[in-house]
Amino acid sequence: MNWIDRQDTLDTALARIGSEPQVAIDTEADSLHSYFDKVCLIQISIPDQDFIIDPLVKVDLKRFGELLADPNILKVFHGGDYDLRILNRDFGFTVRNLIDTSVAAQLLGYEGLGLAALLDRHFGVKLNKTHQRADWSIRPLPQDMLDYAATDTHYLIGLAAKLREELEALGRWEWALEEFARLENVRYRETTEDDVQPWRKLKNIGTLDRRSVAVLRDVEQWRDALARKADRPPFKIIGNDSIVEIAKAKPATVRELSQTPAVARYHADRYGRDIVATVKKAMEIAEADLPEKNEPKPWIRDKALETRIERLKKVRDRFAKELKIDPSVLGARHILSAIATSGTLDVPNMREWQKRIMGDALLAAIEPEKKLF
Repeated sequence: MNWIDRQDTLDTALARIGSEPQVAIDTEADSLHSYFDKVCLIQISIPDQDFIIDPLVKVDLKRFGELLADPNILKVFHGGDYDLRILNRDFGFTVRNLIDTSVAAQLLGYEGLGLAALLDRHFGVKLNKTHQRADWSIRPLPQDMLDYAATDTHYLIGLAAKLREELEALGRWEWALEEFARLENVRYRETTEDDVQPWRKLKNIGTLDRRSVAVLRDVEQWRDALARKADRPPFKIIGNDSIVEIAKAKPATVRELSQTPAVARYHADRYGRDIVATVKKAMEIAEADLPEKNEPKPWIRDKALETRIERLKKVRDRFAKELKIDPSVLGARHILSAIATSGTLDVPNMREWQKRIMGDALLAAIEPEKKLF
């Protein structure tokens, strides 16, 4: 394993890597340990060497970006969607010509899609998961963490070759190529309006009344501001369950807060006054200004549409059973709903390979006068 934290060694390594027809790539970030997460490691493997680049030392990664964009070099990822997004976010990089071993395994109908399961299946390698939640921003990194990181890419080129062979044997390689081409268009998405209210995504808040929702919102926003200032993940300030319980209990004193379920003594002692003050302000909000509850939007039940969707599901499930793959891989529910609504296969996110396999049967299924089978 080659640790790279200097420009000269990086330039030498990338010259070597760039001469290979295939390279395996992974990243490690510190999202579990920082508010503003960042790429902390870039792992690259070629058939006879493993490299780990330290991007925190501010080396010039321009050549690496060129390598990623080079259509003549195959890049192998595993579950690469997140890697592609953060490489785009932190460095502006995009990737051409890639294969994703997780996607390939899905198209083969594997039950175990994780890297550990695939390495065990194809190489008999037992992956040590000790460092899955490690803080990759620490320096220096101990040797066992470096070894763990290198393992993430060490076998990927060989694994990709095995999966491609299986896909070709089943006539599914063209499916995979379409999926990989879609991954090339993955980009980091900036915060949208849906992300502005993350407190609405907390679990177990459906029964809260509007006053409790106001407390929940304000305490979560207090936590977020504190986490942002400290550059720590919000859950490391105080957990989601604690916030929900505070919203229910609405403690008026630090003593009441300390007696609230899911609130640790440590949190009551350290943040008690701030939390109680936040709750007090939320309790003073006028009724008309309270946030709305997380209630589902009313909708008109369309029995005819539901019937068409059920027909489509039966078609999809029949093909999925024959092909021995997960039904959602063959056609997610939102795609079936769009087909049932529009009466056409030209709907967002439906793949051409899906249309070729079951397109005619799907169209027949939404016409009541035609038999499903």
